[in-house]
Amino acid sequence: MLEESRNKINKIDEQMASLFEERMQTVEDIAAVKMEHDMPIYDATREQEIIDSKSKLISNDAYRPYYKEFIQDIMNISKEYQQHIMDDNRRVDQ
Repeated sequence: MLEESRNKINKIDEQMASLFEERMQTVEDIAAVKMEHDMPIYDATREQEIIDSKSKLISNDAYRPYYKEFIQDIMNISKEYQQHIMDDNRRVDQ
Protein backbone atom coordinates (compact mmCIF):
# COMPACT_ATOMS: atom_id res chain seq x y z
CA MET A 1 0.00 0.00 0.00
CA LEU A 2 2.71 2.51 0.97
CA GLU A 3 4.81 1.63 -2.06
CA GLU A 4 1.78 2.03 -4.37
CA SER A 5 1.02 5.44 -2.89
CA ARG A 6 4.65 6.52 -3.23
CA ASN A 7 4.69 5.41 -6.86
CA LYS A 8 1.52 7.39 -7.47
CA ILE A 9 3.10 10.48 -5.86
CA ASN A 10 6.19 10.02 -8.05
CA LYS A 11 4.03 9.99 -11.19
CA ILE A 12 2.14 13.07 -10.05
CA ASP A 13 5.46 14.84 -9.31
CA GLU A 14 6.63 14.05 -12.86
CA GLN A 15 3.47 15.63 -14.25
CA MET A 16 3.90 18.64 -11.97
CA ALA A 17 7.50 19.09 -13.12
CA SER A 18 6.35 19.24 -16.73
CA LEU A 19 3.57 21.70 -15.86
CA PHE A 20 6.02 23.78 -13.82
CA GLU A 21 8.31 24.14 -16.81
CA GLU A 22 5.37 25.10 -19.01
CA ARG A 23 4.24 27.66 -16.44
CA MET A 24 7.71 29.18 -16.12
CA GLN A 25 8.02 29.46 -19.90
CA THR A 26 4.76 31.40 -19.82
CA VAL A 27 6.15 33.54 -16.99
CA GLU A 28 8.98 34.47 -19.37
CA ASP A 29 6.38 35.68 -21.88
CA ILE A 30 4.64 37.69 -19.17
CA ALA A 31 7.93 39.25 -18.06
CA ALA A 32 8.64 40.30 -21.66
CA VAL A 33 5.26 42.03 -21.94
CA LYS A 34 5.70 43.73 -18.57
CA MET A 35 9.14 45.01 -19.59
CA GLU A 36 7.85 46.23 -22.93
CA HIS A 37 4.99 48.14 -21.30
CA ASP A 38 6.89 49.18 -18.17
CA MET A 39 4.47 47.30 -15.94
CA PRO A 40 5.22 46.26 -12.36
CA ILE A 41 5.78 42.62 -11.51
CA TYR A 42 3.45 42.62 -8.52
CA ASP A 43 -0.28 43.23 -8.80
CA ALA A 44 -1.91 42.57 -5.43
CA THR A 45 -5.45 42.76 -6.76
CA ARG A 46 -4.76 40.25 -9.52
CA GLU A 47 -3.02 37.88 -7.12
CA GLN A 48 -5.95 37.90 -4.74
CA GLU A 49 -8.38 37.33 -7.61
CA ILE A 50 -6.34 34.33 -8.73
CA ILE A 51 -6.15 32.86 -5.24
CA ASP A 52 -9.88 33.33 -4.72
CA SER A 53 -10.95 31.95 -8.10
CA LYS A 54 -8.53 29.02 -8.26
CA SER A 55 -9.21 27.91 -4.69
CA LYS A 56 -12.84 27.40 -5.71
CA LEU A 57 -11.59 24.58 -7.96
CA ILE A 58 -10.76 22.58 -4.84
CA SER A 59 -13.78 20.55 -3.81
CA ASN A 60 -12.36 19.22 -0.55
CA ASP A 61 -12.63 22.02 2.02
CA ALA A 62 -9.81 20.51 4.10
CA TYR A 63 -7.38 20.96 1.18
CA ARG A 64 -8.37 24.53 0.31
CA PRO A 65 -6.08 26.45 2.72
CA TYR A 66 -3.14 24.32 1.60
CA TYR A 67 -3.98 24.92 -2.03
CA LYS A 68 -4.11 28.66 -1.39
CA GLU A 69 -0.64 28.43 0.13
CA PHE A 70 0.54 26.34 -2.84
CA ILE A 71 -0.77 28.91 -5.35
CA GLN A 72 0.78 31.77 -3.37
CA ASP A 73 4.12 29.96 -3.34
CA ILE A 74 3.94 29.42 -7.10
CA MET A 75 3.14 33.09 -7.65
CA ASN A 76 6.06 34.10 -5.42
CA ILE A 77 8.41 31.89 -7.44
CA SER A 78 7.01 33.39 -10.65
CA LYS A 79 7.57 36.95 -9.39
CA GLU A 80 11.10 36.07 -8.33
CA TYR A 81 11.82 34.64 -11.77
CA GLN A 82 10.30 37.68 -13.49
CA GLN A 83 12.56 39.89 -11.38
CA HIS A 84 15.56 37.78 -12.37
CA ILE A 85 14.65 38.14 -16.06
CA MET A 86 14.19 41.90 -15.74
CA ASP A 87 17.44 42.31 -13.81
CA ASP A 88 19.32 40.33 -16.45
CA ASN A 89 17.75 42.44 -19.17
CA ARG A 90 18.82 45.66 -17.42
CA ARG A 91 22.40 44.39 -17.16
CA VAL A 92 22.44 43.63 -20.90
CA ASP A 93 21.07 47.10 -21.70
CA GLN A 94 23.77 48.87 -19.67
